[in-house]
Amino acid sequence: MRATLRWAHADLRTHRGEALFIVLATTGIVASLLLATALFGYATNPWQRVFTQSQGAHVWIHTGPSADARELSEVDGVTSVTGPYPTAAATVESRGTRASVELRGIVGRPSTGRPLLTSGRWLDPAAPDGVVLESSLARALWAEPGDTLSVPGTARTLTVLGVADSAEPRYSPGERPGLVWALPSAVRDTDGRGGQVTGLRLTDPGDTDYAVQRAVTLLGAGAVTDVSHWQQARSEAQGGNRLLGQVLGLFGLGALVAAALAVHGAIGTRIRGHLRDISVLKAIGFTPGQVVRIFLLQHVAFALLGAVLATVLIQALGSRVPGRLGDAVGVWQGLPGHTAALLAVPVAAVLFIAATTGLAAWRAGQVPPVPGL
Repeated sequence: MRATLRWAHADLRTHRGEALFIVLATTGIVASLLLATALFGYATNPWQRVFTQSQGAHVWIHTGPSADARELSEVDGVTSVTGPYPTAAATVESRGTRASVELRGIVGRPSTGRPLLTSGRWLDPAAPDGVVLESSLARALWAEPGDTLSVPGTARTLTVLGVADSAEPRYSPGERPGLVWALPSAVRDTDGRGGQVTGLRLTDPGDTDYAVQRAVTLLGAGAVTDVSHWQQARSEAQGGNRLLGQVLGLFGLGALVAAALAVHGAIGTRIRGHLRDISVLKAIGFTPGQVVRIFLLQHVAFALLGAVLATVLIQALGSRVPGRLGDAVGVWQGLPGHTAALLAVPVAAVLFIAATTGLAAWRAGQVPPVPGL
C-alpha cells in the first residue's frame, strides 16, 4: 500500500497538468448537470416555481360574508394567514368570450399568497375600475393590459391593468371561476353573490387534510362554501408538463452518458501514455490488481474533488449567474427535493466515472511487464 501511494504521489507531481485537466473536466461536467437539473425543475414545474416565489397558501377557504375568518390563525400548524378578502361572483366578457370569475378585493400585495405580475401593473386607487387577471383567465379571454372587460347585463366596464400568476387552482370553464383581483370598492359595487376568502400557509404541507378539518370545525360547516388546497392546484398544473419532463429527462440521461464517455476517453488516453511506467511497475513486482487499484483510486479521487468543487460553486454562485439561468438556480434552491438532487447528481457522475475508469484501469492491468517492440 505504501508503494502504491508513493507511486501515485510521484505520478501526480510529474503529470500535474493532466491531473488538473481531469479535475476541471469533472467540475465542468457536474456543474453542467446541476445547471441542467435546475433548468429541468424550472421548466417542467412552473406551479412549484410560482408557489415558492409567491409564498403561496396551502389552503384557501371560502366562507360567507358573516363568518369570522380571523379565528383561523389559531388553527394548529398554521404559520401565516392572508385575508380575509371580500369576494363576489360575476361574469365578464372580452372579444365575444365570456367567463365566470371571482372578484377578490385586495389592497397591495400580501407577503403570503402574493400574485406575481407577468405584465402590466398592479391595482391603483386612481383607477377604481382597474383589475388584474390571473394568467390562465387572461389567456382564455385573450385579454392583456389596457383591454376593457364588459359585465353582461350591466353598463359597467372593467379595465385590465395587469396579468399575474397565482399558485391557486386555474380557471376551468364550467368548473372553476377565474380569479380577478380588484379594489374592495369595486367588489362591493358588484351585484354578484358575496363572500370572503382566507389563505392558510402551513408548517407541514402534509397535514393539509387535518388543517382543513380543524378550520371547518372552528368556523362551522355551514359557514364554509368551498375549500381548495395546494395538492389540487399542483396536479392540475402539472398535467400538461409530463411529456416535456420526460423529454428533458431523456436528454439529461444522454448528457450524463456522453460526459462519462468523454471522461473515459480522457482517462484511457492518459493510461495509454503510461504504458512504459506500467511495464516498469509490473517488472518490479506490482500485480495486475495493484495496477488497477492505483489508477482507479487516483481517478476516483480526481472525480470526487471535481464533483465537490462543482457542487460548492453551483450552490454558492449559481443564483448570481445573470439571466434566466441564474433565476432558474435561485428558484431551484428553494424547491422541495433540491438537497436530494444536489447530492444525487454528483454521486451519479462520480459512479459513472468510476465505472468507466475501472474498465480503462482493467486494460492497464493487462499490460505485459516488458513492452513489445
